[in-house]
Amino acid sequence: MELQADNAKRSRRAITTSEIARLCGVSRTTVSAVLNGKSAVRESTRRKVLECIRRQNYQFGMIARTLVDELSRMVAILVSALGSPYPMMVFRGLSEVLDAEGYHILFHNVRPEDQEAPETLASIHAYRPAGYIVLKGAEGLDSEHVRKIQELGIPVVCETHLEGIEVHTLKVDSRQGMRLGTDHVVEKGHRRVGHLAGPTFSVGAKERKLGFIESLIAHDIPVSEAQIVDAGETPTAGYHAALEILREPARRPTALVCFNDMLAMGVYRAAHELSLNIPEDLSVVGYDGIDFTELFGPPLTTVDTFPVLRGRRLAELLLRVIRNQTGRRIVEEWVSPRLIDRASVRRM
Repeated sequence: MELQADNAKRSRRAITTSEIARLCGVSRTTVSAVLNGKSAVRESTRRKVLECIRRQNYQFGMIARTLVDELSRMVAILVSALGSPYPMMVFRGLSEVLDAEGYHILFHNVRPEDQEAPETLASIHAYRPAGYIVLKGAEGLDSEHVRKIQELGIPVVCETHLEGIEVHTLKVDSRQGMRLGTDHVVEKGHRRVGHLAGPTFSVGAKERKLGFIESLIAHDIPVSEAQIVDAGETPTAGYHAALEILREPARRPTALVCFNDMLAMGVYRAAHELSLNIPEDLSVVGYDGIDFTELFGPPLTTVDTFPVLRGRRLAELLLRVIRNQTGRRIVEEWVSPRLIDRASVRRM
């Protein structure tokens, strides 16, 4: 009864910053610094103060209300190659979950030239997001961006495995996925197989390259005879890489397995310019499962990684981390890829 009376009494008046400071076990100066958005406060302390303010229904000015009610309900999404349809499919899944939970979304495109610059995220940190979701390719060189977020004590979830760093992750078995695509063309009778690999800074690209090599070894195809090119991740990169590989008929592979569907799109253009028919003269396999690949001419055989589903699961995992429902353990969840067999691969 005394507790109820105390709560009722408190609800009839505005709680002071001194009371917030006492409840949090910090100084009044610290509470003031949090309310005014000062950066000289540890992230864990800032979050404790903001949570206490929310619980006590403290009434204060517009700037501080924005800090607590809006910016702390924001999730930052780090993405590479924002122009690709793939992250937009992931975003569809993310937004379904985060919108329903009342979170705002802030997209930040990490360009290739930003990979070695941790300060590139400084403007995002200023918004004090509740958490980060890092999509593949946006982790920074040697995972530097993710390390910086962790140092600030902000919840973070990644879409790909990172070497040498423990972080909550929703993984796709990239090696298995690329083995599925490569096994498919080899089992169709292709022995001269090439691989257009992804960006050299991408952990996923390294894993997919290993999957391609493992498939060749499993089928007794000499790796030294396969053409493996570090192409990149855009249709333009795929176009230029394919032109180089396909120009010489004597060395031309009969099948190309690509890092992603966007590279495969560039291969289609290069094949057209070189008067090569797909799949009669060249078989092509993509990776990701972008929804419009079935509209290619011919429809593209690809490895589906379920981008929309993964977006939903990434958002759900981050919310669990924000709410401390994961405890101290590092969560690693998996999605298994599958092959979508269409018309871009022929039997030899």
